[in-house]
Parts: sequence; structure tokens; C-alpha cells
Amino acid sequence: MANVFNYINTDINKLTIDKPEKEGKIYYSNIKYDNKPLFLQTSKIQIRDYKINNKTSSIEFEIKQTNLDLYDYFIKLDNKIIKETYSNSKDWFNQEIPLEVIDDFYKRLSKPLEKDKNPTIRFKVPIIDNKIASKIYNQNKEYIQLDSIKENLDAILILHIKGIKFMKQQYICDCYITQMRVEENKKIKYEIPEECLIDFDSDNKNYDSDEDIIDKEIIELLKVEKLKKKSELISEKEKLLDKLKQLDLEIINIENINE
Repeated sequence: MANVFNYINTDINKLTIDKPEKEGKIYYSNIKYDNKPLFLQTSKIQIRDYKINNKTSSIEFEIKQTNLDLYDYFIKLDNKIIKETYSNSKDWFNQEIPLEVIDDFYKRLSKPLEKDKNPTIRFKVPIIDNKIASKIYNQNKEYIQLDSIKENLDAILILHIKGIKFMKQQYICDCYITQMRVEENKKIKYEIPEECLIDFDSDNKNYDSDEDIIDKEIIELLKVEKLKKKSELISEKEKLLDKLKQLDLEIINIENINE
């Protein structure tokens, strides 16, 4: 597992730069920190824009006023590379090269500040076999595609400050994004758990089937009908009792007359 250094805790003066070795048409110097590859974690920076194609891709970021120390870090890194190249020019290139020439030939990571604007910095996204090699995640550690990220989103990067690439017309710090965490501000429309939450054991105890519901409705209707019928019978009985009383009275009257 690669060692990741937070930029706050790294000392630029402890960086070591190897003597350039020929690699094809260029010369290359490896950069190390504490004798290890320098994987550097940044603070939170904001995505400005990105360029994606099959050969070279890059993302530009804006550094806010709250973490300008990150911008200072890359200024110091650029100055370190220029100073080391100048100090070792005779050993590396068999000639003493003036500092002004070395400074002019170097393409800085840190752009000059513009008035009333936050500094910006652009980092390369490596392409291997026409595919983006960098791993990009959202704040939930879910893998996402580069083309799904949007401008103005905040991100934290893991950069590999790998070395210095010397070419005919210029030399650059070979620095690229290995991982990026993007804080997506998308809203979750539906939240559906992966696991089954249904309690099958309580199904028969707590829930009625359609047939049970229908049976209960029929029973309730029968009860209503039964009560209605009972009420009607009671009413008829009361009427009959009234008639019997009337008949009894009539019989008594007739008997009294006969006496």
C-alpha cells in the first residue's frame, strides 16, 4: 500500500531529486520523499473545468482564500525544482546553465496570481489504453466516472509527484491525479436498502389476507342483519301483546254486562 503524505506535514527541503536518466527522447528525474514515492494529499479545492481526450486529460482547480497554504506549497515545490536543476546542471548536463535560462525553461505548476482572483492550478489525469487511470469517488466512497463530475464541486486529491521530465523546449514537474474524492451535491430521490427488511415471522400474526378481510366484512354484515331482524321481531311481539291486552279488556267488559 502506498504511503500518502499530507501536504501540511511534508517539508519541501526533504525532497530528493535523482540525476536525470534518458528515457526515449527525454530525460527523467525521479522525485522521492523520505526515500519513498511522493503521494500527496491536498486540502479541499474547487473544480473549475476539465479537458478530456484520448491522449491527455487534465482538470483545473481553484484554491480558495481559506487554504492558500496549498498554493504556497506548490510555489515552494516549483522553486525547489528550479534550484536543484540549477545547482546540479553541471553534473546533470555537463555544463553550467544560468539560473535565468533554467527558470525560463521550466513550466511551473503554480500560475502567477491575478488581481482580485483566487489562484488556480491544473493537474494531469493519466490515460492508459485510451482509458482514464485515475480513481474518482464521491463523498460516499462510491466509484464515479470523470465525465459525471461538474464544475464548482469541491474535491480532495491524491497526487503523485513522480519526477521531472526534461524535453527539448521545456521541462516540467510530472505530477498527476491518482485518486480524487468529489463532493457531489445530488439529492437522493429514493432510498432503497439492499437487504430485505420484511419480517416474515410476523406476517400471519399482524396482517390479514384479502380473504380474511372479506370474511370479516360478511360477518359484520350478517351481524347487522341479525340485529335488524331481532329488532323487527321485538316490535311485532310488542304489537301482539298490545292486542292481547285489548282483547282481555273487552272480555272483562262483556262479562260485567252479563252479570
